[in-house]
Amino acid sequence: MKKYNKALVIGKFMPLHTGHLALIDFAATQSRTVCVCVTGHDGEIISSAERAWWVIESYIQNSSINVRNLSYDPGKLNESSVSDLKSSEEWAEYLKAELEDFSEIDVIIGSEMYVKYMADYLGIGYIIYDEHRENIPISATDIKGDIIRYWDYLSPAAKRSYVQHICICGSESTGKSTVCKRLEEEYGFVTMIPEIGRCLVGKSELCEVETLKKIFTIHNDLLLAVKNDPPTPIILWDTDNITTLSYLAFLHSVNQEVINEVMGERHAVLADKYFFFEPNIAFHDDGTRFDPTEARLLSAHHKYMYSNYGISPEEVTAEDRCDVVRLYILQQIEKLKQTFDINKR
Repeated sequence: MKKYNKALVIGKFMPLHTGHLALIDFAATQSRTVCVCVTGHDGEIISSAERAWWVIESYIQNSSINVRNLSYDPGKLNESSVSDLKSSEEWAEYLKAELEDFSEIDVIIGSEMYVKYMADYLGIGYIIYDEHRENIPISATDIKGDIIRYWDYLSPAAKRSYVQHICICGSESTGKSTVCKRLEEEYGFVTMIPEIGRCLVGKSELCEVETLKKIFTIHNDLLLAVKNDPPTPIILWDTDNITTLSYLAFLHSVNQEVINEVMGERHAVLADKYFFFEPNIAFHDDGTRFDPTEARLLSAHHKYMYSNYGISPEEVTAEDRCDVVRLYILQQIEKLKQTFDINKR
Protein backbone atom coordinates (compact mmCIF):
# COMPACT_ATOMS: atom_id res chain seq x y z
CA MET A 1 0.00 0.00 0.00
CA LYS A 2 1.51 3.32 -1.09
CA LYS A 3 1.55 6.10 1.50
CA TYR A 4 0.52 8.95 -0.83
CA ASN A 5 -2.23 9.51 -3.40
CA LYS A 6 -0.63 11.98 -5.82
CA ALA A 7 3.00 13.10 -5.87
CA LEU A 8 4.35 16.23 -7.54
CA VAL A 9 7.74 16.22 -9.24
CA ILE A 10 8.73 19.55 -10.75
CA GLY A 11 11.77 20.57 -12.77
CA LYS A 12 13.24 21.77 -16.03
CA PHE A 13 14.70 18.40 -17.04
CA MET A 14 17.09 20.22 -19.37
CA PRO A 15 18.14 17.75 -20.51
CA LEU A 16 16.31 14.71 -19.14
CA HIS A 17 18.93 12.39 -17.67
CA THR A 18 19.16 9.15 -15.70
CA GLY A 19 19.12 11.01 -12.38
CA HIS A 20 15.75 12.54 -13.30
CA LEU A 21 14.42 9.12 -14.31
CA ALA A 22 15.56 7.67 -10.97
CA LEU A 23 13.74 10.47 -9.16
CA ILE A 24 10.49 9.89 -11.07
CA ASP A 25 10.80 6.12 -10.60
CA PHE A 26 11.25 6.67 -6.87
CA ALA A 27 8.20 8.93 -6.72
CA ALA A 28 6.18 6.17 -8.39
CA THR A 29 7.11 3.81 -5.56
CA GLN A 30 5.81 6.28 -2.96
CA SER A 31 2.57 7.46 -4.53
CA ARG A 32 -0.35 5.98 -6.43
CA THR A 33 0.02 8.59 -9.17
CA VAL A 34 2.75 11.07 -10.08
CA CYS A 35 2.32 14.48 -11.69
CA VAL A 36 5.55 15.50 -13.45
CA CYS A 37 5.60 19.23 -14.21
CA VAL A 38 8.11 20.31 -16.84
CA THR A 39 8.68 24.05 -16.59
CA GLY A 40 10.13 26.40 -19.17
CA HIS A 41 9.99 29.75 -20.92
CA ASP A 42 10.74 31.24 -24.33
CA GLY A 43 14.40 31.56 -25.22
CA GLU A 44 15.69 28.41 -23.51
CA ILE A 45 18.04 26.21 -25.50
CA ILE A 46 15.58 23.30 -25.40
CA SER A 47 11.85 24.00 -25.47
CA SER A 48 9.76 22.80 -22.55
CA ALA A 49 7.47 21.05 -25.06
CA GLU A 50 10.35 18.87 -26.24
CA ARG A 51 11.48 18.17 -22.69
CA ALA A 52 7.93 17.22 -21.69
CA TRP A 53 7.81 14.86 -24.66
CA TRP A 54 10.99 13.16 -23.45
CA VAL A 55 9.29 12.40 -20.14
CA ILE A 56 6.11 11.21 -21.89
CA GLU A 57 8.14 8.89 -24.14
CA SER A 58 10.05 7.54 -21.15
CA TYR A 59 6.84 6.58 -19.32
CA ILE A 60 4.51 5.82 -22.21
CA GLN A 61 3.77 2.40 -20.69
CA ASN A 62 3.07 3.76 -17.20
CA SER A 63 -0.40 5.29 -16.91
CA SER A 64 0.21 6.35 -13.29
CA ILE A 65 2.72 9.02 -14.40
CA ASN A 66 1.16 12.13 -15.91
CA VAL A 67 3.18 14.90 -17.54
CA ARG A 68 2.37 18.62 -17.67
CA ASN A 69 4.21 21.25 -19.71
CA LEU A 70 4.07 24.59 -17.85
CA SER A 71 5.30 27.92 -19.20
CA TYR A 72 6.28 30.63 -16.73
CA ASP A 73 7.55 34.20 -16.75
CA PRO A 74 11.20 34.30 -15.54
CA GLY A 75 10.63 37.94 -14.64
CA LYS A 76 8.11 36.88 -12.00
CA LEU A 77 9.46 33.51 -10.85
CA ASN A 78 13.01 32.73 -9.79
CA GLU A 79 14.51 30.04 -12.05
CA SER A 80 17.66 29.54 -10.01
CA SER A 81 18.46 26.00 -8.90
CA VAL A 82 19.44 27.36 -5.48
CA SER A 83 16.56 26.84 -3.05
CA ASP A 84 15.21 29.76 -1.04
CA LEU A 85 12.06 30.18 1.03
CA LYS A 86 10.50 33.17 -0.78
CA SER A 87 10.95 31.71 -4.28
CA SER A 88 9.60 28.34 -3.17
CA GLU A 89 6.43 29.97 -1.85
CA GLU A 90 5.98 31.92 -5.10
CA TRP A 91 6.34 28.73 -7.11
CA ALA A 92 3.81 27.02 -4.84
CA GLU A 93 1.25 29.76 -5.54
CA TYR A 94 1.97 29.55 -9.27
CA LEU A 95 1.40 25.78 -9.31
CA LYS A 96 -1.83 26.12 -7.33
CA ALA A 97 -3.12 28.47 -10.04
CA GLU A 98 -1.91 26.40 -13.02
CA LEU A 99 -2.80 22.85 -11.98
CA GLU A 100 -6.53 22.18 -11.86
CA ASP A 101 -5.97 19.04 -9.80
CA PHE A 102 -3.49 20.63 -7.40
CA SER A 103 -5.74 19.97 -4.39
CA GLU A 104 -5.19 16.21 -4.92
CA ILE A 105 -1.39 16.49 -4.47
CA ASP A 106 -0.37 15.31 -1.01
CA VAL A 107 3.41 15.06 -1.38
CA ILE A 108 6.21 16.87 -3.23
CA ILE A 109 9.26 14.80 -4.16
CA GLY A 110 12.55 16.21 -5.42
CA SER A 111 16.28 16.32 -4.85
CA GLU A 112 16.53 19.92 -3.59
CA MET A 113 15.55 21.67 -0.36
CA TYR A 114 12.83 23.65 -2.15
CA VAL A 115 10.49 20.65 -1.83
CA LYS A 116 10.49 21.10 1.97
CA TYR A 117 9.89 24.84 1.69
CA MET A 118 6.99 24.34 -0.75
CA ALA A 119 5.48 21.48 1.24
CA ASP A 120 5.65 23.37 4.55
CA TYR A 121 3.99 26.38 2.92
CA LEU A 122 1.21 24.19 1.45
CA GLY A 123 0.82 21.94 4.46
CA ILE A 124 1.52 18.68 2.61
CA GLY A 125 4.19 15.98 2.76
CA TYR A 126 7.62 16.02 1.13
CA ILE A 127 10.50 13.65 0.39
CA ILE A 128 14.01 14.79 -0.53
CA TYR A 129 15.51 12.09 -2.76
CA ASP A 130 19.25 11.64 -3.26
CA GLU A 131 20.03 15.29 -2.41
CA HIS A 132 23.78 14.78 -2.70
CA ARG A 133 23.51 12.69 -5.91
CA GLU A 134 25.15 9.67 -4.39
CA ASN A 135 23.04 7.18 -6.36
CA ILE A 136 23.60 8.76 -9.78
CA PRO A 137 26.44 11.33 -9.75
CA ILE A 138 25.25 13.59 -12.57
CA SER A 139 23.57 16.95 -13.07
CA ALA A 140 22.10 18.79 -16.05
CA THR A 141 24.89 21.34 -15.65
CA ASP A 142 27.51 18.60 -16.10
CA ILE A 143 25.82 17.36 -19.26
CA LYS A 144 25.41 20.80 -20.81
CA GLY A 145 29.07 21.50 -20.06
CA ASP A 146 30.34 18.37 -21.85
CA ILE A 147 27.62 16.51 -23.74
CA ILE A 148 30.08 14.09 -25.37
CA ARG A 149 31.63 12.99 -22.09
CA TYR A 150 28.28 12.57 -20.34
CA TRP A 151 26.25 11.18 -23.25
CA ASP A 152 25.63 7.90 -21.39
CA TYR A 153 23.74 9.79 -18.66
CA LEU A 154 21.14 11.19 -21.07
CA SER A 155 17.77 9.48 -21.07
CA PRO A 156 17.19 7.32 -24.18
CA ALA A 157 14.42 9.73 -25.23
CA ALA A 158 16.82 12.70 -25.12
CA LYS A 159 19.51 10.74 -26.97
CA ARG A 160 17.06 10.05 -29.78
CA SER A 161 16.65 13.80 -30.31
CA TYR A 162 20.35 14.42 -30.87
CA VAL A 163 21.89 11.28 -32.33
CA GLN A 164 22.94 11.22 -35.98
CA HIS A 165 22.48 7.92 -37.83
CA ILE A 166 24.69 7.93 -40.92
CA CYS A 167 24.38 5.15 -43.50
CA ILE A 168 27.34 4.36 -45.75
CA CYS A 169 25.93 2.54 -48.75
CA GLY A 170 27.00 1.60 -52.28
CA SER A 171 28.16 -1.36 -54.28
CA GLU A 172 30.76 -3.91 -53.23
CA SER A 173 34.45 -3.11 -52.88
CA THR A 174 33.91 0.64 -52.49
CA GLY A 175 35.49 1.08 -49.05
CA LYS A 176 32.34 1.22 -46.92
CA SER A 177 33.53 -1.09 -44.13
CA THR A 178 37.05 0.35 -44.16
CA VAL A 179 35.77 3.90 -43.66
CA CYS A 180 33.35 2.90 -40.90
CA LYS A 181 36.00 0.97 -39.00
CA ARG A 182 38.56 3.73 -39.32
CA LEU A 183 36.20 6.43 -38.03
CA GLU A 184 35.04 4.27 -35.12
CA GLU A 185 38.68 3.75 -34.15
CA GLU A 186 39.44 7.48 -34.45
CA TYR A 187 36.56 8.82 -32.39
CA GLY A 188 35.08 7.60 -29.13
CA PHE A 189 31.76 9.27 -30.02
CA VAL A 190 31.28 7.02 -33.08
CA THR A 191 29.73 3.53 -33.03
CA MET A 192 29.75 1.34 -36.12
CA ILE A 193 26.93 -1.06 -36.97
CA PRO A 194 28.56 -3.82 -39.06
CA GLU A 195 27.41 -5.14 -42.41
CA ILE A 196 25.28 -8.10 -41.31
CA GLY A 197 25.42 -9.74 -44.74
CA ARG A 198 29.17 -10.18 -44.46
CA CYS A 199 28.66 -11.93 -41.12
CA LEU A 200 26.32 -14.54 -42.63
CA VAL A 201 27.27 -14.88 -46.28
CA GLY A 202 30.38 -15.96 -48.15
CA LYS A 203 30.02 -15.36 -51.86
CA SER A 204 27.43 -12.66 -52.63
CA GLU A 205 26.00 -14.22 -55.78
CA LEU A 206 25.14 -17.45 -53.93
CA CYS A 207 23.00 -15.71 -51.35
CA GLU A 208 19.57 -17.38 -51.23
CA VAL A 209 16.20 -15.81 -50.46
CA GLU A 210 15.99 -17.39 -47.00
CA THR A 211 19.47 -16.12 -46.15
CA LEU A 212 18.54 -12.61 -47.23
CA LYS A 213 15.40 -12.84 -45.10
CA LYS A 214 17.55 -13.75 -42.10
CA ILE A 215 19.94 -10.89 -42.85
CA PHE A 216 17.06 -8.41 -43.13
CA THR A 217 15.52 -9.56 -39.84
CA ILE A 218 18.75 -9.48 -37.82
CA HIS A 219 19.83 -6.15 -39.28
CA ASN A 220 16.40 -4.59 -38.80
CA ASP A 221 16.20 -5.59 -35.14
CA LEU A 222 19.74 -4.39 -34.47
CA LEU A 223 19.12 -0.99 -36.06
CA LEU A 224 15.88 -0.56 -34.13
CA ALA A 225 17.62 -1.40 -30.85
CA VAL A 226 20.39 1.13 -31.51
CA LYS A 227 17.86 3.74 -32.61
CA ASN A 228 15.95 3.25 -29.37
CA ASP A 229 18.99 3.82 -27.13
CA PRO A 230 22.00 5.03 -29.16
CA PRO A 231 25.30 4.35 -27.33
CA THR A 232 27.07 7.36 -28.88
CA PRO A 233 25.99 10.57 -30.64
CA ILE A 234 27.19 9.28 -34.03
CA ILE A 235 26.08 5.89 -35.34
CA LEU A 236 27.66 4.71 -38.59
CA TRP A 237 25.73 2.06 -40.51
CA ASP A 238 27.84 -0.12 -42.78
CA THR A 239 24.93 -0.44 -45.27
CA ASP A 240 21.34 -0.95 -44.14
CA ASN A 241 18.38 -3.22 -44.78
CA ILE A 242 17.33 -1.34 -47.93
CA THR A 243 20.56 -2.65 -49.41
CA THR A 244 19.49 -6.16 -48.40
CA LEU A 245 16.19 -5.73 -50.24
CA SER A 246 18.12 -4.48 -53.25
CA TYR A 247 20.29 -7.62 -53.22
CA LEU A 248 17.12 -9.69 -53.04
CA ALA A 249 15.61 -8.07 -56.14
CA PHE A 250 18.94 -7.94 -57.99
CA LEU A 251 19.91 -11.57 -57.44
CA HIS A 252 16.50 -13.22 -57.71
CA SER A 253 14.38 -10.85 -59.83
CA VAL A 254 11.56 -11.12 -57.31
CA ASN A 255 8.36 -9.07 -57.27
CA GLN A 256 7.06 -6.84 -54.49
CA GLU A 257 5.05 -9.71 -53.02
CA VAL A 258 8.22 -11.68 -52.29
CA ILE A 259 9.92 -8.56 -50.90
CA ASN A 260 6.96 -7.99 -48.58
CA GLU A 261 7.16 -11.62 -47.46
CA VAL A 262 10.85 -11.21 -46.61
CA MET A 263 10.09 -8.04 -44.62
CA GLY A 264 7.17 -9.60 -42.75
CA GLU A 265 5.77 -7.17 -40.18
CA ARG A 266 8.97 -5.13 -40.22
CA HIS A 267 9.68 -1.91 -42.08
CA ALA A 268 12.98 -0.66 -43.42
CA VAL A 269 14.73 1.46 -40.79
CA LEU A 270 15.88 4.83 -42.14
CA ALA A 271 19.02 6.81 -41.32
CA ASP A 272 19.36 10.60 -40.99
CA LYS A 273 22.07 10.90 -43.64
CA TYR A 274 23.17 8.69 -46.55
CA PHE A 275 26.53 8.60 -48.29
CA PHE A 276 26.66 6.51 -51.47
CA PHE A 277 30.16 5.32 -52.36
CA GLU A 278 30.59 5.06 -56.13
CA PRO A 279 32.49 2.06 -57.60
CA ASN A 280 35.23 4.26 -59.07
CA ILE A 281 38.18 3.16 -56.95
CA ALA A 282 40.54 0.24 -57.46
CA PHE A 283 38.62 -3.05 -57.37
CA HIS A 284 39.71 -5.51 -54.68
CA ASP A 285 38.84 -9.08 -55.60
CA ASP A 286 38.77 -11.23 -52.48
CA GLY A 287 36.94 -14.08 -54.21
CA THR A 288 33.56 -13.30 -52.65
CA ARG A 289 32.46 -10.20 -54.54
CA PHE A 290 30.94 -9.39 -57.91
CA ASP A 291 33.27 -8.42 -60.77
CA PRO A 292 33.55 -4.69 -61.68
CA THR A 293 30.82 -4.84 -64.34
CA GLU A 294 28.34 -6.55 -62.01
CA ALA A 295 29.32 -4.15 -59.22
CA ARG A 296 28.36 -1.17 -61.38
CA LEU A 297 25.00 -2.79 -62.20
CA LEU A 298 24.44 -3.48 -58.50
CA SER A 299 25.31 0.13 -57.70
CA ALA A 300 22.64 1.39 -60.11
CA HIS A 301 20.14 -1.05 -58.64
CA HIS A 302 20.88 0.15 -55.09
CA LYS A 303 20.21 3.76 -56.15
CA TYR A 304 16.92 2.65 -57.69
CA MET A 305 15.88 0.94 -54.43
CA TYR A 306 16.80 3.99 -52.36
CA SER A 307 14.77 6.23 -54.68
CA ASN A 308 11.76 3.97 -54.01
CA TYR A 309 12.05 5.02 -50.36
CA GLY A 310 12.36 8.69 -51.25
CA ILE A 311 16.07 8.72 -50.42
CA SER A 312 18.69 10.56 -52.49
CA PRO A 313 22.07 9.66 -50.96
CA GLU A 314 25.00 12.05 -51.27
CA GLU A 315 27.23 10.46 -53.90
CA VAL A 316 30.91 10.19 -52.99
CA THR A 317 33.47 9.86 -55.77
CA ALA A 318 36.54 11.14 -53.91
CA GLU A 319 39.32 8.61 -53.57
CA ASP A 320 39.79 9.42 -49.90
CA ARG A 321 36.13 9.08 -49.08
CA CYS A 322 36.86 8.82 -45.37
CA ASP A 323 37.59 12.58 -45.36
CA VAL A 324 34.11 13.32 -46.73
CA VAL A 325 32.36 11.39 -43.98
CA ARG A 326 34.74 12.63 -41.28
CA LEU A 327 34.01 16.27 -42.15
CA TYR A 328 30.26 15.69 -41.90
CA ILE A 329 30.62 13.89 -38.55
CA LEU A 330 32.73 16.66 -37.03
CA GLN A 331 30.20 19.26 -38.21
CA GLN A 332 27.40 17.33 -36.48
CA ILE A 333 29.40 17.05 -33.27
CA GLU A 334 30.07 20.79 -33.28
CA LYS A 335 26.33 21.48 -33.73
CA LEU A 336 25.58 19.16 -30.80
CA LYS A 337 28.08 20.93 -28.55
CA GLN A 338 26.65 24.33 -29.50
CA THR A 339 23.13 23.13 -28.69
CA PHE A 340 24.20 22.18 -25.18
CA ASP A 341 26.54 25.13 -24.67
CA ILE A 342 26.09 25.91 -20.98
CA ASN A 343 26.29 29.64 -21.72
CA LYS A 344 23.22 29.50 -24.01
CA ARG A 345 20.58 29.10 -21.31
